[in-house]
Amino acid sequence: MTDRIRFINFPPSDVEILRDHVQRAWQKGIQDFRTYGQAKEIKLNGNPWRSDFSGSDGARRLVRKLLEALYDMGWVLQAAIDLSKKESDKDSLIFRYQSPPPPPCEWLSISFDRSDRLRISDPPSSDLAATVVSAFGQTVSKDERKPGYFEIKFHGYPWYPSGEETVKTRMMVVRLLEVLESFGYTLYASIDQTNGPEGEESDVLVVHKQKNWVPGMPIWHR
Repeated sequence: MTDRIRFINFPPSDVEILRDHVQRAWQKGIQDFRTYGQAKEIKLNGNPWRSDFSGSDGARRLVRKLLEALYDMGWVLQAAIDLSKKESDKDSLIFRYQSPPPPPCEWLSISFDRSDRLRISDPPSSDLAATVVSAFGQTVSKDERKPGYFEIKFHGYPWYPSGEETVKTRMMVVRLLEVLESFGYTLYASIDQTNGPEGEESDVLVVHKQKNWVPGMPIWHR
């Protein structure tokens, strides 16, 4: 399926709240809402989970906004699990409820698009964007801020590495997470949210930081 969200074992009152968040976060809206076995299922207009080589900013925004809504309600992500042997599958997200909810956070999602692009949505602060570009140094071909995201284009094809390039690609991700942490962000989730075949998809990273965080304050990792 490329257009469904299923809530399993959530209280009905919480599902109604989440349904409203989905309606507001997904520009194309909801087509149907029904009971599906022991789950409540939302059928979306369009196909947000269909693999797109260039990435789907709307689908990433939907997932990020949904994670934020759940978090603010006290539903904290515990794991993103691949439960299926099917070739074109997606992760299932497992949450734990806590009360009171954790402090509110600011959220970003990071995607690895095409074979040479890194995209941060919503656009990060100018200082964070500049520091990320500086950290990657001469590997950067160009960078630009566009409505809804900030994008870096690299020389070469880091998302299709071979040989020793595979090590360099992983070091790029480590360097990125180091920069994000220096600005108060921590990795919250790494999610396979599309159902494309191998070679056409990669995880989307979701990071967050506590609102009003300033350097010197602790960073709470999940």
